Amino acid sequence: LMERTGTVISGSSALHLFQAKSKAVALQDLDIYVTREFEEIVLEHLKEVEGYKVKKTATRRIDYDSSAITKVHKLAHKKKKIDVIITDWASAIVPILQYHSTVVMNYITARTFVSLYPKWTNQMKSLVNPCIYMDDKSNLRTALALMKYIRRGFDVSAEP
Repeated sequence: LMERTGTVISGSSALHLFQAKSKAVALQDLDIYVTREFEEIVLEHLKEVEGYKVKKTATRRIDYDSSAITKVHKLAHKKKKIDVIITDWASAIVPILQYHSTVVMNYITARTFVSLYPKWTNQMKSLVNPCIYMDDKSNLRTALALMKYIRRGFDVSAEP
C-alpha cells in the first residue's frame, strides 16, 4: 500500500526507529502522509482492513503548522491512534520539509528510512526551521512542539 500510494510515515514513529533503543522517544501515535490523489485508498484500507474509525477530520492546521497540509484525519482503533495527513502537493514528503525543526525531518517509505539530518539527530541536536521565525509562523503550538523535544533531551537551537 505504501509503495503503490507513495505514502510515508513520519513524526515520532520515524524518529523512534532512528534512535538507539536507550534514547528512543516513546511511541504515541502514527503519522501517515499521503497525497490527495490516494487519500481515499489509504483511508479505506485503514478502516476496512485495519479496523480504524475516523474520529475527526479537519481542514488545515489542527495540530500541524504547514502550508502543505490540506487536511488531517484522526483515526483510532482500541488504544492506537493514527493521523492521516493529506497534502495536495505531488509528493507526500513536502509537509515534512516544513516541520518546526530538523529533529522530525525523518520519514519511512515502503523501501527505506530517510533522515535529512542524521548526524544532528543522532547527537540529540535539532535546528529550528528558519521559516518558522522568518515567515512569522511562530505560535504557541510551535513552541509546545519544540518544548516536547527539549523535554525528550534534544538540544534545540535557532543557530547551527
